Amino acid sequence: MSARLLTIEELTVATPGRIELDRFSLAVDAGETVVLLGEAGCGKEAVMRVLAGAPRSGETISGTLQFGAAPPERAAKLVRPPLRVAYLSGAHAGSLSRHASVSSQLVRVIARKLGAARSTARAEFALALERLDGAPPPSAFDRPAAKLSARTLAWGLVAAAFAQAPELLLADHALSGLAPMPARLLARALLAEQKRQGFAILYAAMNTDVAGWLGGRVLMMRHGKVVEEGPIARLAGAQAHTYTQTFFKAMVPAPLPPSAPRASARGQPVLQAYGVEFGRDGAKRPGDGLTFELRRGASLALLGEDGSGRRALTRVLLGLDRPRAGRVVLDAVDVGILAEKMLLRLRRRVAMIAGTDDVLDPRMTLWDTVSEPLRAHLKLPRELVANYRDAALKRVGLASLPGDCGVSDLSIFDKRRLQVARAIVSAPLLAVIDEPLRGLDAFAQSVMRDLLRNFRAQEGPSFLVITSDFAVAQALSEEAMVLKDGRVIERGALADLARAPKEPQTRALVDASIGGLSLAPAQG
Repeated sequence: MSARLLTIEELTVATPGRIELDRFSLAVDAGETVVLLGEAGCGKEAVMRVLAGAPRSGETISGTLQFGAAPPERAAKLVRPPLRVAYLSGAHAGSLSRHASVSSQLVRVIARKLGAARSTARAEFALALERLDGAPPPSAFDRPAAKLSARTLAWGLVAAAFAQAPELLLADHALSGLAPMPARLLARALLAEQKRQGFAILYAAMNTDVAGWLGGRVLMMRHGKVVEEGPIARLAGAQAHTYTQTFFKAMVPAPLPPSAPRASARGQPVLQAYGVEFGRDGAKRPGDGLTFELRRGASLALLGEDGSGRRALTRVLLGLDRPRAGRVVLDAVDVGILAEKMLLRLRRRVAMIAGTDDVLDPRMTLWDTVSEPLRAHLKLPRELVANYRDAALKRVGLASLPGDCGVSDLSIFDKRRLQVARAIVSAPLLAVIDEPLRGLDAFAQSVMRDLLRNFRAQEGPSFLVITSDFAVAQALSEEAMVLKDGRVIERGALADLARAPKEPQTRALVDASIGGLSLAPAQG
């Protein structure tokens, strides 16, 4: 029988006017995996903050914590746990300075946790990376965080946590924001290293895929309390609590129904590519020229991992970059012959909805963000602008927020919905949808899927969906082109690609996304 590692009794975390965690109790044994599962604000974040010794200013904390055989202590007085605890945040959490060397920051943390010299900590970090199959070399982390991809940063954060030789690993949404394939690979790495070192994992998750990959015991949380707990296979079943069933259903989007015969050929062409070659020169091969068309109201997914060439192709299609060969026609205009001023006017017919917030100006207000396209491009009178703005905000569920609320004060989910409202009033011919669900919890993802489908159905734009998640592609598009190394390696109806993929890369994307809710932990 495993030794008891952590006991939490009646832990309560409150701020003025709100109880974030309500008399939460939990026991974790050495080597055990426990997943705290729930939507944003369900209380799991408060558990992580308290155990990491980093409560927020103004929080009132009560309850007791007991680490191993040490005497229980008041949670409010916890400064440093009396056992080795490693905190593992997600690559998008902003835990690292974006302009300092990543390796120097991680080595400093490892040295402090081990009580060792920097040289020893650096060697431990390199050794941890060596044991991770597919991880970059240590030299990759000598650059600032701003210069590294989320996937590379995630490898570094995971290796640094392993190098601390923890007894308890606090994984705070550690794989959130990653594409399904690298997320699944890192989940396997967590389990393999847990088996080797014997540490316990306490993982805070907002989606069911990680819970399925890690296995162990799952606690379904809502409003600061545990709704129910058990293995993932039972919680995913029909006998689970009503809220649990709703949460799991939100994570499994229904694919779009098959189009009627030749439905995609009914509208006028919006976007056409003729023999287009894009991406790195070294990736060019005979016959790589890409020819396709996207008609009015149709939706096409550009599917592939980060670095596969999806965004490089999109930049060429929008006239932001020149193709190496071929030509692109947008709204019946050859973008290759237009001056920059005319291209800017043409791009007004294109809306952008992205899984990052840098497409919004953080200095603008809620109202100004939605009104800007109407004022700048359509020159509408103020009263009509207000009517269109208010109608769009109501459609996306943001009408109750103050109009002078700053964009920087909004939650991630609200910023994502604000992008949809802005796209609605723009009345675009084409909408580029770039990883729209990344970083959102299950319910927020479900709402975003419905908003985007509604936007397409009512306003009738064509969709160009950029994603690494096959399930997202199925939920928003009927057809896809699969990219790898700057080339389209497979294309066709998503239903056909899911049923019988021809390329190994397509199969891997299908397995990582559609098989995301694995009811048994992945094997290392």
